[in-house]
Amino acid sequence: MRYMMIGLGMLMALGIGCSAQAEDCDANQAAMNKCASKEYAAVDAELNKAYKAQLSYLTTAERKKALQDAQKKWIAFRDADCQYQVGKRQDGGSMWPLSQAQCLAEQTRVRVKQLKAYTACREEGCPR
Repeated sequence: MRYMMIGLGMLMALGIGCSAQAEDCDANQAAMNKCASKEYAAVDAELNKAYKAQLSYLTTAERKKALQDAQKKWIAFRDADCQYQVGKRQDGGSMWPLSQAQCLAEQTRVRVKQLKAYTACREEGCPR
């Protein structure tokens, strides 16, 4: 029981939350991978919402295209950076999905903050 609590504490420190359905996120590697994947999916949904909010605010086709281009390049960067940090799937073991999902989620959280800052800023000098 003590090791189970330590393991759960480590997962929570890594930012892996368990769902409200009381899923046992540290039962085994597959469960940890699944929980990390769910966490990333939730952050990715938040990213899409923040991106659409900023895109809808922009007033010209040129600015919209600039944001779209930036977002595509950011996604390519995020994916390449996580591959650098975590390695390729074929070179990883059973922990690779967990590490990959954690990296993607952390990078995505940073981008969500950026997009939300754009959306919150409606003064001179903010992206329009």
